[in-house]
Amino acid sequence: MLTEYKILSLAGNSIPVEETGAAVSVEQLSVALPAPQVKIIETKRVEGITPLPEAELVVSGGRGLKGPENWSVITDLADELGATTACSRPVADVGWRPHHEHVGQTGVAIRPNLYIAAGISGAIQHLAGVNSSKTIVVVNKDPEAPFFKAADYGVVGDLFEVLPRLTEAIKRHKNA
Repeated sequence: MLTEYKILSLAGNSIPVEETGAAVSVEQLSVALPAPQVKIIETKRVEGITPLPEAELVVSGGRGLKGPENWSVITDLADELGATTACSRPVADVGWRPHHEHVGQTGVAIRPNLYIAAGISGAIQHLAGVNSSKTIVVVNKDPEAPFFKAADYGVVGDLFEVLPRLTEAIKRHKNA
């Protein structure tokens, strides 16, 4: 059905930046908009972090972390990278992490430039929410984990050994 009202919406990080070297002209657009018929009463935002749909770097954890007391390996790496943290649905469902961090088919769909998944098997429901990531890195001790089929890079290893070593390597690189 055609109407006089049009809405344009773009998801964050959905269009890649391209450098063409060509000059670009700026054009002025003047549009007369009618008075809004919707009143926003309240807007709630998660403070202090980049919201998942807008994040360019994401570090995510799953049940392989064995409990919420081990989440610091995820946050330590995310802090060094300046990344946002995410989790699989089972992690949010048992209350280890808040539901706004759940990515997947029934969570948030994301398109970061880099998605690091640690301790996540890679069920199809999770992949549905992250498969538009530019680069996927998987750390899992199970070499048969389905996530490796979708990964650009995979590390078969214990996340409790791999992530702290990666975090330290990034610290050394930043300090060099």
